[in-house]
Amino acid sequence: MARPHGSVRIGPISLFTLIIILCLAVLAVLSITTARAELSITERQAATTTETYQLEVQGQEFVAAVDGALASGGETALEAVLAEYGVAVTAAPAGDAAAAGAVPAGEAIEDETSSGGTVPAAGTTISDDDGGAGAITVSGTFDGELISATFAMDSGRTLAVVLRVSNNDTYTIEQWKTTTQWTDDGAGENLWLG
Repeated sequence: MARPHGSVRIGPISLFTLIIILCLAVLAVLSITTARAELSITERQAATTTETYQLEVQGQEFVAAVDGALASGGETALEAVLAEYGVAVTAAPAGDAAAAGAVPAGEAIEDETSSGGTVPAAGTTISDDDGGAGAITVSGTFDGELISATFAMDSGRTLAVVLRVSNNDTYTIEQWKTTTQWTDDGAGENLWLG
């Protein structure tokens, strides 16, 4: 009897091993892809958190400077602090808060950056000393009763701070709001055309 030449028989164990190797290769590729996607999301979240904390620090420093100026009791000291931060002082008659645009106590204040209103174009740029996300631009107004300051970063993240100054040189925080401007990075995926 003649023996067949060149035939290789694949048994069930060899076939099972081949399927396991293919499955492990697919899982390895999926794991690497998922890890890269998670890294990208984590880096974006870290940048967002860093920017938020930088804005919070600048806002706290601004409020501390205003508090120090009010504690010293001089209106010129307050105006000097506001000028240092780029907050424009508008002249308003004392007691004519409605004409100056002041919001009565207890009413909501709209965020000027998200409502499409006007935000003062001129401002002071605060350089980032610790090598973080970038420079912060401060702008705002003071009408004799309300100090409105907006701290903005190039990324579109802003902090809006509104302080109400009382007659006895104290203040209350009317608004402390962090927002991010929506940026459309492209057309994106259109999953459903219907």
